[in-house]
Amino acid sequence: MTAATDFGRRRHLIAGLGALGLGTALGLRPVRAATDYPNRPIRIIVPWAAGGGGDVVVRLLATGIGERLGQPVVVDNRGGATGTIGSAIAAKSAADGYTLVYGSADSHSIVPHLYKTLPYDARRDFTAVAPIGFFPYALAVHPSLPARNVAEFVQLAKAAKERLTYGSWGVGSSGQVMVESLKLQAGVDLLHVPYQGTAPLMMGLVAGQVNSAILPMPLVEQHAKSGAIRLLGLTSYERLPGMPDLPTMKEQGVALDSGIWVGFMGPANLPADVLDKIHAAIEATVSDARMQDALRKLYVLPEVKAQPAYQAFINGEYDRWGKIIQAAKITLE
Repeated sequence: MTAATDFGRRRHLIAGLGALGLGTALGLRPVRAATDYPNRPIRIIVPWAAGGGGDVVVRLLATGIGERLGQPVVVDNRGGATGTIGSAIAAKSAADGYTLVYGSADSHSIVPHLYKTLPYDARRDFTAVAPIGFFPYALAVHPSLPARNVAEFVQLAKAAKERLTYGSWGVGSSGQVMVESLKLQAGVDLLHVPYQGTAPLMMGLVAGQVNSAILPMPLVEQHAKSGAIRLLGLTSYERLPGMPDLPTMKEQGVALDSGIWVGFMGPANLPADVLDKIHAAIEATVSDARMQDALRKLYVLPEVKAQPAYQAFINGEYDRWGKIIQAAKITLE
């Protein structure tokens, strides 16, 4: 996700972590391993623009990870081409633990199925290091559509004389793929209207140019609270504390319950002891209670997974998204 302006107002959370004591005040100790890794700064590539959602999340975590590893963590923004530019740089880096990349379903589960050629192989060229969590999305509709839940939305779509429309921020975007999954599960036909980015999509939805869209929660929160749009369901495995009355899609019978996964990846063939040490530092940082609160304020649902379960999860997500894209016949080439 890019949406820098939508996350900009939450940047103060990072500065506020010092006041919360999320740092040396927590008594963080460097994780020990059999090797001398790390003995120099570690770079985390964020394949999105500075100030966007991924950038804010990585910078939030970087201090704690660095303190636990005993070395500074440097965030390197290499945005462009739906995350593929920065991901390619990471894939071609030395497998020594000094270069990681912020990975997501967009760059590692969706985009690889849309292009015949990419500068990396999402399965072969990376090691799944450790998860951060999920960005939940929400099914949103214009208030003129008299649907109050997913079932009513599906009924309206099936009964409509003219196809209802849904918008996305581009062909092949995670928002499009999620709606296509909904269409396949519910047996409905909706007309896709692609926009050039999330900002024009939000303007189009608020103006009623399209009937619906599935969008990241940070983008829709304020519009929903103002009544400009209506939220019908959350693509999450749990309800959000800030919107307890918004049911999940799964509660309403639709298997969209994970949102977009985000986590740390490294080059293929990371040494086992290095991988273990990085994973331990990231897991300890994400598991901290105050860090989890801070992540949830950024609409990230934190999650931890042991190895090799995380690698298996990433492999499964590649296959899952690929099946949806193939069934919906989405292509960019």
